[in-house]
Amino acid sequence: MSPLVGPLVALAAVVWLILIFRIVLVAARMFQIEEYESVRFLRWGLTREWLAHRAVWLGLLVGAVALSVAAILPAARPVSIAIAWLVSAAAAQFTWRWTSPKRPLVMTARMRRLLIAGGFLAVVLAAGLALGIVALHPIVSVILVLIAAGLVTSLSEILLVAANVVTKPAESRIRRHYLALARARIATVAPVVIAVAGSFGKTSTKHILAQLLQPNVNTLPTRKSFNTLMGVTRVINEDLTPEHRVFIVEMDAYAPGEIAAMSDLVHPRVAIITAIGPQHMERFGSLDRIAGALYEVALALPADGTLILHTGDASGAALAARARSEGRRLVRYALAGNGEPVDADVVASSITIDSQGGRFRWRWEAEGLDRKVTIPLLGRHQVANVSAALAAVRTLGYSIDDAITAAASLEQVEHRLQLMATAGPLTVIDDSYNANPVGVHNGLEVLASMSGARKFLITPGLVELGDVEEAENRRYGEHAATVCDHVIVMSARTSAALCAGLRDGGMSEDRIHVVETLDDATRLLQTISRPGDVVLFANDLPDTYLPASRAGHA
Repeated sequence: MSPLVGPLVALAAVVWLILIFRIVLVAARMFQIEEYESVRFLRWGLTREWLAHRAVWLGLLVGAVALSVAAILPAARPVSIAIAWLVSAAAAQFTWRWTSPKRPLVMTARMRRLLIAGGFLAVVLAAGLALGIVALHPIVSVILVLIAAGLVTSLSEILLVAANVVTKPAESRIRRHYLALARARIATVAPVVIAVAGSFGKTSTKHILAQLLQPNVNTLPTRKSFNTLMGVTRVINEDLTPEHRVFIVEMDAYAPGEIAAMSDLVHPRVAIITAIGPQHMERFGSLDRIAGALYEVALALPADGTLILHTGDASGAALAARARSEGRRLVRYALAGNGEPVDADVVASSITIDSQGGRFRWRWEAEGLDRKVTIPLLGRHQVANVSAALAAVRTLGYSIDDAITAAASLEQVEHRLQLMATAGPLTVIDDSYNANPVGVHNGLEVLASMSGARKFLITPGLVELGDVEEAENRRYGEHAATVCDHVIVMSARTSAALCAGLRDGGMSEDRIHVVETLDDATRLLQTISRPGDVVLFANDLPDTYLPASRAGHA
């Protein structure tokens, strides 16, 4: 064997490892977005843009050419095979690109451990390939080179999943440690805990309630969208202090048992379920399973605890019936409309929504309360969120009038129908964190209420809705067609159904614009908009839902 084979294979292994590490960093970000769920992550990796990235094709092509030389020149076969691996890895290096992320990789302690374990496994894999290419039969060596070139993206995914398995025992110990610290702290501080769960409206209701309570009691809401068990654990360990007498905990679920686990940690005395809808239907499979997962927070309440439940839909009414049958203290809230009677304890009626906010009448007949409320928040759904928050204020025994005064100066929740203060000639509404079938229609109602020359919507549509995804995107498009002068659709798997709905709603083709990226949408908007126009940015999808043209080659 030529003395060149060893150094060439070693160099090829190093170049290939560098390529693997670059690809792993992209895959790790997607793994993080998928909440470290291996099955969903691997399913994402089956997309054509990942499996058949141009770096893979070029690596295979260059490798195949070099291997052809090895077949023609038997005497130089070992060297040629080594060169084939080197040049294929180098070719892939030069062509590997992935578009800049909207959500960058967050280098948490867990991610660092995952990458260290994955890096170790990658080195072992590269060493195994190198040894096999040098020591095994030429046919096997050729197969190994082709595998290294053709499966480089898949191998990166597999390395991360394997690293996740390897580090799982350590992660479990670390998780138990932080949970124990959080249990000890919350037991010491002993705040009154209010849990806020629901398919949508959770984050807004949490922030609204915190602002309404703050004039009377030191209140801590969980940060942003920290609504998982470990997210809540982190807030307890880092933010909760003895000065906080009320702790508002947002809870979300991707599977049964997750809200129960959070409830077991914080022991809520009051629970708000804002709404039940098809959000995460792709994961749960049915509305009944979603309702059951949300109701876990009610099951965790003590005997004297209170469930505040939205009953403006059939699923909420069904949960209310269940809560009553179980003898739970229940406060039902809903919005009145169209003059129809409302079967609820807390009712918001005489609702007026405009570009400045909302005004409504808030009544809780059993408590003798009848108040007029003004809020500076956009959207009819915010009336429901404020109504639930006021019910919680009263349930805790604090001044409802102080809360109503505070409601008049509520701060907008970031990225949820947030009216942006811009120096430009356009009015911009940021609703990029609103990704549910109710919220997007509320956003369109707000857009319709705005005074402006023309109305623009920029959106990729709705995802994670399971069997109803296509129908909901069509319905969204039909509604948008009645409100908007132009709709800019960012390409995603939902684009076709959304565009079909726009056409069904009567929008002409010259007013439907399909673009690849948010930057493309912004450039197009600058071209076709005029001063005084109003623009709604709705539902900015995570990177895992972007198609090849946006998330793949660059």
